[in-house]
Amino acid sequence: MKNIILFFTLIFFSIASFADDDHSHKHKMLEANVPYPTLDFEINQDAKDGYNLVIKTTNFKFTPENVNKANNGNEGHAHIYINDVKYRQYSPYFHLSNNLLKKGKNEIKVTLNSNDHSHLTVEGTPLDQVIELMADGKYKKKDHKHKEH
Repeated sequence: MKNIILFFTLIFFSIASFADDDHSHKHKMLEANVPYPTLDFEINQDAKDGYNLVIKTTNFKFTPENVNKANNGNEGHAHIYINDVKYRQYSPYFHLSNNLLKKGKNEIKVTLNSNDHSHLTVEGTPLDQVIELMADGKYKKKDHKHKEH
Protein backbone atom coordinates (compact mmCIF):
# COMPACT_ATOMS: atom_id res chain seq x y z
CA MET A 1 0.00 0.00 0.00
CA LYS A 2 2.87 2.38 0.84
CA ASN A 3 4.35 1.74 -2.60
CA ILE A 4 1.07 2.66 -4.29
CA ILE A 5 0.82 5.90 -2.31
CA LEU A 6 4.46 6.71 -3.07
CA PHE A 7 3.90 5.95 -6.76
CA PHE A 8 0.89 8.27 -7.06
CA THR A 9 2.65 10.98 -5.06
CA LEU A 10 5.61 10.86 -7.46
CA ILE A 11 3.27 10.95 -10.48
CA PHE A 12 1.46 13.99 -9.06
CA PHE A 13 4.65 15.94 -8.42
CA SER A 14 6.06 14.96 -11.82
CA ILE A 15 2.98 16.35 -13.56
CA ALA A 16 2.90 19.44 -11.33
CA SER A 17 6.55 20.22 -12.04
CA PHE A 18 5.76 20.88 -15.72
CA ALA A 19 3.69 23.89 -14.75
CA ASP A 20 5.53 27.12 -14.15
CA ASP A 21 5.19 28.43 -10.60
CA ASP A 22 4.79 32.05 -11.73
CA HIS A 23 1.03 32.49 -12.07
CA SER A 24 1.19 36.29 -12.20
CA HIS A 25 1.51 36.35 -16.03
CA LYS A 26 3.26 39.71 -15.61
CA HIS A 27 6.21 39.78 -17.95
CA LYS A 28 7.90 42.87 -19.23
CA MET A 29 7.13 43.67 -22.84
CA LEU A 30 9.76 43.70 -25.57
CA GLU A 31 9.18 45.02 -29.08
CA ALA A 32 10.03 42.37 -31.69
CA ASN A 33 12.40 43.10 -34.56
CA VAL A 34 11.38 43.72 -38.17
CA PRO A 35 10.42 41.58 -39.99
CA TYR A 36 7.88 41.04 -37.24
CA PRO A 37 7.03 37.54 -36.09
CA THR A 38 3.54 36.18 -36.54
CA LEU A 39 1.77 33.72 -34.26
CA ASP A 40 -1.06 31.30 -34.76
CA PHE A 41 -1.83 27.81 -33.50
CA GLU A 42 -4.13 24.91 -34.16
CA ILE A 43 -5.46 22.13 -31.99
CA ASN A 44 -6.19 18.64 -33.27
CA GLN A 45 -7.75 15.79 -31.31
CA ASP A 46 -5.25 13.09 -30.36
CA ALA A 47 -6.29 9.51 -31.12
CA LYS A 48 -5.46 8.33 -27.57
CA ASP A 49 -5.67 11.27 -25.16
CA GLY A 50 -6.58 14.93 -25.35
CA TYR A 51 -5.30 17.17 -28.11
CA ASN A 52 -2.14 18.16 -29.95
CA LEU A 53 -1.38 21.86 -30.14
CA VAL A 54 0.84 23.10 -32.99
CA ILE A 55 2.29 26.62 -32.73
CA LYS A 56 2.71 28.27 -36.13
CA THR A 57 5.12 31.19 -36.42
CA THR A 58 6.99 33.14 -39.05
CA ASN A 59 10.11 35.25 -38.44
CA PHE A 60 10.60 33.56 -35.04
CA LYS A 61 13.02 30.83 -33.95
CA PHE A 62 12.57 28.53 -30.94
CA THR A 63 15.90 28.54 -29.06
CA PRO A 64 15.68 26.45 -25.88
CA GLU A 65 19.47 26.52 -25.59
CA ASN A 66 19.31 30.30 -24.98
CA VAL A 67 16.60 30.43 -22.29
CA ASN A 68 17.57 32.86 -19.52
CA LYS A 69 20.36 34.29 -21.68
CA ALA A 70 20.53 37.66 -23.44
CA ASN A 71 17.82 38.45 -25.97
CA ASN A 72 18.83 38.00 -29.58
CA GLY A 73 16.28 39.26 -32.07
CA ASN A 74 13.12 37.29 -32.72
CA GLU A 75 14.09 34.14 -30.88
CA GLY A 76 13.00 32.53 -27.65
CA HIS A 77 10.19 30.23 -26.59
CA ALA A 78 6.44 30.20 -26.01
CA HIS A 79 4.30 30.27 -22.91
CA ILE A 80 1.13 28.21 -23.02
CA TYR A 81 -1.59 29.07 -20.51
CA ILE A 82 -4.23 26.40 -19.96
CA ASN A 83 -7.01 27.93 -17.86
CA ASP A 84 -4.41 30.40 -16.47
CA VAL A 85 -1.80 27.75 -15.60
CA LYS A 86 1.46 28.56 -17.39
CA TYR A 87 3.71 26.06 -19.16
CA ARG A 88 6.97 27.00 -20.88
CA GLN A 89 7.22 25.56 -24.36
CA TYR A 90 10.52 25.20 -26.23
CA SER A 91 9.20 23.80 -29.53
CA PRO A 92 6.11 24.24 -31.72
CA TYR A 93 4.50 20.98 -30.50
CA PHE A 94 2.61 20.48 -27.22
CA HIS A 95 0.38 17.63 -26.08
CA LEU A 96 -2.73 18.79 -24.20
CA SER A 97 -3.44 15.72 -22.11
CA ASN A 98 -6.97 15.33 -20.80
CA ASN A 99 -5.62 15.66 -17.25
CA LEU A 100 -4.62 19.26 -18.06
CA LEU A 101 -8.15 20.15 -19.13
CA LYS A 102 -11.33 20.66 -17.16
CA LYS A 103 -14.71 19.38 -18.29
CA GLY A 104 -16.52 21.81 -20.53
CA LYS A 105 -14.92 24.98 -21.86
CA ASN A 106 -11.13 25.61 -21.56
CA GLU A 107 -9.18 28.75 -22.37
CA ILE A 108 -5.86 28.17 -24.14
CA LYS A 109 -3.48 31.10 -24.61
CA VAL A 110 -0.12 31.04 -26.41
CA THR A 111 2.43 33.85 -26.17
CA LEU A 112 5.80 34.34 -27.85
CA ASN A 113 8.56 35.22 -25.41
CA SER A 114 12.17 36.27 -25.73
CA ASN A 115 15.10 34.47 -24.09
CA ASP A 116 14.63 36.48 -20.86
CA HIS A 117 10.87 35.62 -20.86
CA SER A 118 9.78 39.11 -21.95
CA HIS A 119 6.50 39.01 -23.85
CA LEU A 120 7.19 39.96 -27.48
CA THR A 121 5.08 42.75 -28.96
CA VAL A 122 4.47 44.13 -32.45
CA GLU A 123 3.90 47.89 -32.48
CA GLY A 124 2.94 47.70 -28.80
CA THR A 125 0.48 44.81 -29.21
CA PRO A 126 1.46 41.59 -27.39
CA LEU A 127 2.10 38.60 -29.63
CA ASP A 128 -0.46 36.14 -28.33
CA GLN A 129 -3.43 34.09 -29.45
CA VAL A 130 -6.33 32.89 -27.30
CA ILE A 131 -8.94 30.25 -28.03
CA GLU A 132 -11.82 28.64 -26.20
CA LEU A 133 -11.69 24.86 -26.53
CA MET A 134 -15.10 23.24 -26.14
CA ALA A 135 -15.79 19.78 -24.71
CA ASP A 136 -16.60 18.47 -28.22
CA GLY A 137 -13.12 19.46 -29.49
CA LYS A 138 -14.27 22.48 -31.46
CA TYR A 139 -12.65 25.79 -30.71
CA LYS A 140 -13.03 29.44 -31.51
CA LYS A 141 -10.49 32.22 -31.44
CA LYS A 142 -11.12 35.05 -29.07
CA ASP A 143 -10.70 38.55 -30.47
CA HIS A 144 -8.50 40.34 -27.99
CA LYS A 145 -6.52 43.06 -29.73
CA HIS A 146 -4.94 45.16 -27.03
CA LYS A 147 -2.04 47.46 -26.53
CA GLU A 148 0.86 46.96 -24.14
CA HIS A 149 -0.24 46.67 -20.51
